[in-house]
Amino acid sequence: MTTLMQELRSRGVSPKKALGQHFLIDKGIAHKIIQLAALEPEDCVVEIGPGMGVLTFLMLPHVKRLAAVELDKDIADYLKEKGEGMASLSVICGDALHYDFQGLAQEAGRKLKVVANLPYNIATPVIFRLLECREAVAHLTLMLQHEVAQRIIATPGGKDYGPLSIFTQLYTSPKIMMRVRPQAFYPHPKVESAVVGFEILERPRVTINDHGFFQEVVRASFAQRRKTILNCLKNSPLVLGTKEEILEVLKAVGIDPRRRAETLDLVEFQHLAEALKRITEEYNSLIAAERRGT
Repeated sequence: MTTLMQELRSRGVSPKKALGQHFLIDKGIAHKIIQLAALEPEDCVVEIGPGMGVLTFLMLPHVKRLAAVELDKDIADYLKEKGEGMASLSVICGDALHYDFQGLAQEAGRKLKVVANLPYNIATPVIFRLLECREAVAHLTLMLQHEVAQRIIATPGGKDYGPLSIFTQLYTSPKIMMRVRPQAFYPHPKVESAVVGFEILERPRVTINDHGFFQEVVRASFAQRRKTILNCLKNSPLVLGTKEEILEVLKAVGIDPRRRAETLDLVEFQHLAEALKRITEEYNSLIAAERRGT
């Protein structure tokens, strides 16, 4: 750790609070992450937020190619210098939220594995981005704040259950694989972390005809967690229809309108989204017909 810190300090570089940087410094933890990621010699890996490169340079001998995506230019320059001459390593200074995962997978001729110690402040957006790119990815091994990990594996009925639980469980099989103490990072975070493995499913757990609409229905349902599902949906600009029509939809799919979103499972959200999509399309058709008649 001392040598790494000295290297960065000699360059005038330090962890940036605004970027949520907590660098992994424990090589023992890094070795365990590599084992949990089940890396193979032909793998093409994307590491998001490599930081000082402790995990990066331990992974390199295990894979064919490693793309390290780092937002911080100072850190990216440090990694490029340290990795100079290593043909299997490419350091990209950029935002992982806009990284072309599909393009890299096509170039590599195989699905990617993603390994990351995600900054706490962007963990959830990055997970959603990776889910969007799921056809290009085979497996995720992500270090997250333990609280976020608990939300990912949460089941209906608890306070941790929400959109993150639903979307990750719809498209992946997530599992908490290891807890990590704050002392494994520099600077020490105030909370524990966890390594979560996500096996990307070949197909979603339930059939979704319109993924965008399904996701918006889920988000609208949780917009005000303490309100009933009926009250959340009737106040949503997404869902077209009167309160009475939404009430009828809920009854038709067997959902008590007095329930809260946190009690609905994947199948119930699937049925709800399909039914709401139908009445929304009917309203849109009526509006289009009226406009044509004027």
